Amino acid sequence: MELISIYFSGGFIDYQFYVNLNINDIIEGLFIFKLQALLTIVVFFVFVFLLFKLASICQRKLNVMLRLMGLVIAVISLNYAHGPIDKLGEIYQVTQSPKIAFNDALQKFNLSDYPTKDQIQTVAGKNIIVISVESFEQGFFDLEQITPNLNKLRQKYAFYPNMPMSTGSSWTTASMYTYMTGMPFLIGGMNTTPLSDVTQTQLVSLGDVLHKANYQTKYIIGSPTFAGIGHIISMFGIDIICEKNYPGVYPPAPFGLYDKDTFDIARKQVDELSQNDKPFALFISTISTHAPNGFYDERMETVINQHQDNMSFVASSLDYNLSQFIAYLEQKRILDNTVFYIFPDHLMMGSGTQTIANLSKNERRLYLLTNAAAADLPYAVTDNIYQVDMPRIILDGAKVKSNAKFLTDYLEKGLNKKVFIEEHKSDIATINQSAGAE
Repeated sequence: MELISIYFSGGFIDYQFYVNLNINDIIEGLFIFKLQALLTIVVFFVFVFLLFKLASICQRKLNVMLRLMGLVIAVISLNYAHGPIDKLGEIYQVTQSPKIAFNDALQKFNLSDYPTKDQIQTVAGKNIIVISVESFEQGFFDLEQITPNLNKLRQKYAFYPNMPMSTGSSWTTASMYTYMTGMPFLIGGMNTTPLSDVTQTQLVSLGDVLHKANYQTKYIIGSPTFAGIGHIISMFGIDIICEKNYPGVYPPAPFGLYDKDTFDIARKQVDELSQNDKPFALFISTISTHAPNGFYDERMETVINQHQDNMSFVASSLDYNLSQFIAYLEQKRILDNTVFYIFPDHLMMGSGTQTIANLSKNERRLYLLTNAAAADLPYAVTDNIYQVDMPRIILDGAKVKSNAKFLTDYLEKGLNKKVFIEEHKSDIATINQSAGAE
């Protein structure tokens, strides 16, 4: 199991691995990582065979005391910071976090003045477009032959390069939950499909804040079943737009839509939403750059040159499609009253691929690209920002005024929030679990 975790997620078994041990995610994982899954199974049986042989030799050659000493040494060698035993302790710490009254959970975490949903007051600001790009971490910007268009946008708009990935926000659903609620996706309880039995949360989300100001809210994603993200989106009261809304219009694709079609739908939705007098917030998730090799769209061959590998071609296609969407917004003057936010959902997963090798040449980080005015944003581009900061950044950058508060609003500016989350996993898990309502 540890080998599988290292190969697919790049680390030892942790909470992220635990919550993806359900039938739906396992089937999706096998669909995406076909060859890798086969190789992992082969390696697993080879290791079992070798361990069996080693155990037989030790049983014949070593007495009981020496074997016990070897076992103790082996266990001690695994017990270090961020090691296998430490990560298993993280799973225990999160899953054993109790469910208590929501107000008690808030007070325990010193969030006693946290405004409830019925207390939220909001004054509308600009329109909002949030684009979460699948696994498209900052290292892709260093590959200028792959991302020429996004590098141009990086020079034109505000770019935040100092954004580490944090615990509880390191996979698609968790990342979305974090930027919607300002809380990492750490959920108490022994459940590999957290919140699946919950229909709403008492945590204030972007959906709650925006609905108070009569925003139209929609979320475009290729397939709502992907990583269980559709259920979480529904908890925030945001309408989902997917391939099912356009039957027969787009070609079949892994997980519903290729990125080219996702942005085509985004253009249609922007046109439709702009016709109304109400402000809008459009959320978009791409999928084609999913590890390990991405999802190849042969239609892009007419505009994208061939690259050395599949992922490079797919990444270059995303660079083109995303930049074309931003150009469309500029041409239609949508950006006169609309703020966009572009960021990766998480770092590229896996190991042993050329893509991971290229991305690992420098420190691996996330980023934020936005056209929001610097004066409206709560952080300078040189500051460290974190995934838990995103709801505050999104609202402030769009000049949305509200009394809503998020976790980041209670934390001292300049605090290393990645470390803070590590140190308060249990409290966060209790809040998330206690906030759920069936």
